[in-house]
Amino acid sequence: MITIIEGAKGSGKTKRIIDSANRSVESGKGVTVFLSTTTRYRTEIKPSIKFIDTVEEGVRTKEMLFGFIKGMLCANYDIEYVYIDGVYKMLGEKSVDTPAMADLFLFLEGLNAKSNVKFVLTISCAKEDLPEYISKYAK
Repeated sequence: MITIIEGAKGSGKTKRIIDSANRSVESGKGVTVFLSTTTRYRTEIKPSIKFIDTVEEGVRTKEMLFGFIKGMLCANYDIEYVYIDGVYKMLGEKSVDTPAMADLFLFLEGLNAKSNVKFVLTISCAKEDLPEYISKYAK
């Protein structure tokens, strides 16, 4: 499953993804991972969630992000949820409709089919402006 939390900058996407991640540890059976491009929200995430600052870990390109996610899933088969806040920065992109974003969704679809991990991402864009390959996952 892939879920998108979309909206304009400042619309509360990060708050919604944090709340969703915190709820997932109450109802989920596996490990929850939260990827962010800042440590600013670390204290809002429940301690049982593995919080990772991708900037701190050196993730700056599409290839690095894909390898990082795949490595996490290979190292821990118990991961049930992966929350990604700030995916543009992780990919080194500035907009939603780019080849790297299209590749990201193909990559996540493939991982989801093989591992059944649930991915939740924030996207800074109005729902009506999302490309079709992303809008089908919007809440």
